[in-house]
Amino acid sequence: MRKVILIMAIAALAIPLAAYAVVPVTHTALPLYQAYPGVSTVGPSIFQGPNRGFSGYLPYIANPQLISSTPGIFEIIPGLKYANFVGAAQAGVPYTIKTVSLVKQTPVLDEGADVFPSITVIQLGTPNIRLWWPLEYEVPGTTWTFTITYGTTSLYQDAGPGNPPSYVHTEVWSWFVDANLASMEDELELFHEIADGTNEVPLVSDEVLYPALQAKLHAISTDIAMGTQAGLLAAGNTLVDFENEISDDIIFVSPVSPIPTGGDTGIIEDGDNPAAAKLLVDAEYVGKAAGIWFQVKR
Repeated sequence: MRKVILIMAIAALAIPLAAYAVVPVTHTALPLYQAYPGVSTVGPSIFQGPNRGFSGYLPYIANPQLISSTPGIFEIIPGLKYANFVGAAQAGVPYTIKTVSLVKQTPVLDEGADVFPSITVIQLGTPNIRLWWPLEYEVPGTTWTFTITYGTTSLYQDAGPGNPPSYVHTEVWSWFVDANLASMEDELELFHEIADGTNEVPLVSDEVLYPALQAKLHAISTDIAMGTQAGLLAAGNTLVDFENEISDDIIFVSPVSPIPTGGDTGIIEDGDNPAAAKLLVDAEYVGKAAGIWFQVKR
C-alpha cells in the first residue's frame, strides 16, 4: 500500500504546478449608453417600417431623422456553451465550463439615491444568467461583470503576459454605463420621443423647454471645448441652470391632452418613468467628470 501511494505522489509531481494556476484573463471594460442616435445604430433598426412625416398632399415622407434616438440595449450573445467569451473556443481547443457568474452593481449616488438606490444583483449558472438588459433608466457607473471558469483536457496557454499553460482558465468580462454630453443629448431626445403611458404624451412634453435644454447642453460642450478656466466656469454655471430648469419643470402626472405648452407640461417623474431624476443623475456624473459640477440644493 505504501508503494502505491508513493507512485501516485511522484506522478502528481510530474505535472507542473503552473498547470493548476488560474490567472484570470481580464478584458477591457466596454462602455454602454442609455440612448443611441436613431440613424447610426449598428444593425437593423428596432423600429419596423418607414418613419412617416406627413406633408399635405404627399401621403408620407420616409424620414429616419423623425426617430432620432433609440433606447440602449445591453445584450450578451453567448454562442454555443458561451464560446464567444472563451479564449480556448476561439483557438479551437476543447473545453468544459466549470462556473459562470454575472454580477450587476449600481453605484452610491450623491443625488437621486431615493429613486436609484445602490443594489447588487448576483446570478450564477448558465441557465440563470440574464442576457438582455434594457438601459433606459440605468444610472452611470452601473457595472456588469461576467466571470467564466472552464477547464481544458490539455494544457492551454491563455493570451496575455503572465499566463502559464494550464488546465483551468478564468476570463472576466465587464461593461459599464457611461454618460457624456453627447449621450445626454441623445437621452433628452429619447425622452422627447417616448410616450408616458396611454396618453401618448412624451416624457418631456414641454415643447418650449425641450429646445432650451438642448441648447444648454450644446453651450456646455462649447464652453468646455475652449479649454480655459473661464470656459469651465461658464460651463458649470450653465450646468446649474440646466439642473434647475429640470427641477422646476418636474411633473408627476402625464398631461391628459397632448397640448405642446402649458402649466401641465414638463418632464415626467413617477415610479415607472423617472425621466427627470435620470437627467439630473447624468448631469451630476458628466459634470463631475468635467470638473464643472456644483451641488444644487433643491
